[in-house]
Formats: sequence, C-alpha cells, structure tokens
Amino acid sequence: MGEQLRRAFARVWGAFDGLAEDTLWAGVLDLAAVMSAVFSFVLLQQALNPESYGALFGLYALVSPLGSLTFAGPGLAVIQRRIRYEEDLNEILRSSLSLTFMIGLAASVVATTLAVIFIDLSTLEILLIVASELLASSTIFVCSRLVQAAVSYPAMVRVKLVVVALKTLAVGGLYAFGILSVRNLAACYLLFYSLYLVWLLARRLPAVGYKVQLGRPSNNALRSTAVFAVPMAASNLQLDGDKFALNVFNFSADAGLYGAAYRVVSLGSLPLRVIEQAAFHRFLPDNAIDSGHHMRKAARLTAFMFGVGVITAGSIYVASPLLDYLFFGEFEKARDIVPWLLFFIPLIALSGTPMNGLLGLGRAKERAAIYLSSAAVSLLLYAVLIPGRGWPGAVIATIGSEVYLAIASWIAIFHYQRIADQKLMAAASEERSALDSNPADRVV
Repeated sequence: MGEQLRRAFARVWGAFDGLAEDTLWAGVLDLAAVMSAVFSFVLLQQALNPESYGALFGLYALVSPLGSLTFAGPGLAVIQRRIRYEEDLNEILRSSLSLTFMIGLAASVVATTLAVIFIDLSTLEILLIVASELLASSTIFVCSRLVQAAVSYPAMVRVKLVVVALKTLAVGGLYAFGILSVRNLAACYLLFYSLYLVWLLARRLPAVGYKVQLGRPSNNALRSTAVFAVPMAASNLQLDGDKFALNVFNFSADAGLYGAAYRVVSLGSLPLRVIEQAAFHRFLPDNAIDSGHHMRKAARLTAFMFGVGVITAGSIYVASPLLDYLFFGEFEKARDIVPWLLFFIPLIALSGTPMNGLLGLGRAKERAAIYLSSAAVSLLLYAVLIPGRGWPGAVIATIGSEVYLAIASWIAIFHYQRIADQKLMAAASEERSALDSNPADRVV
C-alpha cells in the first residue's frame, strides 16, 4: 500500500513536466501577495476614504497595462529566448535590461500624463508610484526572470517574495508609526524597491553567472518582447481598465468600493493564477509529435482549472457572511459587490490556457490580435455601460469581455491546431512516399 501511494504521488508530482512543484512555489508567491494585499487593504481602510482609495486603485489600474509593456514583455521574452531559442544568457541580459529601461521611461511619461489628467492624486504622489512600479519594480521583475533562466523557477519565486515582503513592511511600518498615507507609502515603495534592485544587479545576478551591463537590444529581443508585451498589456487593460474607467467617469468612490471587493475576489482566482503561471513555459517548446497535441494539453488543463474556479467561487459565496469582519466603516458597501464579481473567477480559467497553447503552435501574432480585440471590446463596454451605472456597469463590461475572450481563444486554438495537424500529416505522407520510392532506405 505504501509503495502504491508513493508511486501515485510521484506520478502526480511529475505530471505536466514537473508542474506540481512549480505550482507549489507559484502558490506560495501568490498566496503571500494576496495576503499582503488584504493586509494592506485593512490598514488602508483606516487611513483613506473610498474616494482616495479609489484614486489609488485607479492609478494602479492605469499602471498595470503599461507595466506589461515594461516588465512582462522583456521578462517573459527572457524565458522564451532561453527555452525555445537557447540564446546566450549574457546577451539576453543586455537586451532585456536595456529594453526595460527604455520602455519604462516611455511608459512612465504616458502614465504620469494620463494620471495627472484623470486621477485625483497629487503630482508628487503620481510620480512616486509611477517610478516605483514602471522603473524599479519592473526591473526587479526582469531580474527575477533572468534568475529563472540561469537557475530555476523556484529561484525566481524567491526573488519576487522579497518584493511582497517589502510591500508588507512598508504598509505595516507606516501604520505602526501613524503616518500611513498615499504619499508616504509611494515614497517607501520607491526607496525599498530601489535598494533591492541595486543588490540584485550588484550581487544576485553576478552570483549566478551574469555580467551585468547594458547593450543594444537584438532583433530577436525586440520581436520576443513584442510577442508578450502587446497581448499582456491588452489583457491587463481588459482586467484592470474598469477601475481606471470608473475614475475617468467620476465614480472615484465606486472605484474604491469596487477595488475593495476585487481584493476579495482575487483570493478566489489565486489557484487559477498559480497554475497558469507555473504551466506557462511548458507551452513554449514546439515539441508536438502527434496531432492535436496543444489542443489536448490546453483542454485538460482548462477543464481542471474551470472546476477549481467553480469550487472557489462557490466557497467564497458560502463564506460571504465573513466579509463583515473585513469591510467596515465607509467600505461596508463593498460587500454587495463581491457576489457579482464571483462570476469572473471561472471565466478566467477558460481563456488563459488556450491562449498559451497558441504560442506552442507558433501563433504569437494571432494570439496578440485576439488580446487586442478583447481589450477593444472592453473599452467599448466601459464607455457604454459605466457612465450611467457606475460599478454595476463595470462588472457587466468585465464579464462580457471575458466571455468574448474565452470564445475567441477556443475558436483560434481549434482552427490553428487543425492547420498544424494537416501540416504534420502532409509531412508524414511525404516521408512515407520517399521511403516507398527508395526501398534501400527502409530499416529491416
């Protein structure tokens, strides 16, 4: 019996090319991040009103898609260039860091300009948050991916866990001294991130074999970065644009309540994000040897993730009376928003995996086009539904855009998998024909 259990555990642990171990590490990271976010929210409730919290959340919603250009693009390109193309690590570092700084500066200008126009925070507060996220934090993210490329996925997670600890320390420390405010928090973030970044560049990266220096980005780096940056920015615009749109249409109080409810719902989406993050790089190699390879892989993982999403959404709904202990004061109305956002949890399980499957099929451009079209649908729905409805309009628009993305992603992977299968069958047929015409080449 003990031997059977051991073998069963070994099969589960080794499934999807070691996905279980990486999922565990990803789970530790996301759980720590969510707990830090909830901890921060509880303290910020006592320091900010819904309008101020909504403005802060709206600024981060603006920074999120721009940050995808700054860190997600170069960071994920690091993994693709190492795993799929097996490029030299130091060449990857030179290109990725240079791109991060250049895109970060451009994104910072855009974010600051839009935030000054639409977000009700001071210019100094906006500058501090933008610099901490689009410059310092983005470069830390890319450094973490460089560590993953040189060492392992768990090593990358450990780099990111320090960032979560720094965020928690900043909020808790400022609250303990009675000086928690948007300005002080943003200044602490920038200071802590900058010091940690200096250590990563001076000590951590050289310790795993890197020679830290900047250089002209290669054409491969530009292409790989664009492959990930554009769809990630579009995806984050779809996910977080509603909070920014609420501020644009002067629903800053709604944005604060909506953001507070979103924090709770993010707990339910935690298992899904964990699995998708850990499985991402397993779709990158073009290693299909049979028909339907990427379609089957995406279908199996999506079915599992959808089941997890339904269970977690139902669990949060059943446990909704406990929200009385989380929301208080001016944020009590956020409890009424949580049930509506629960529909979002199983929906996000339906699109991420097939979209990653498109990468394995070599359809990066088509994948980016789907994300861009989904973002366009989101913006249209925000413009139509939010002005007259506030947060209910944001909920409807977000769910509608997720339904569109799920449908489009499965249509795309079904279509392009069929094309790939036809090419595979044609290649096999040509090989058989060649053997038939040259009997001496056959193996007896």
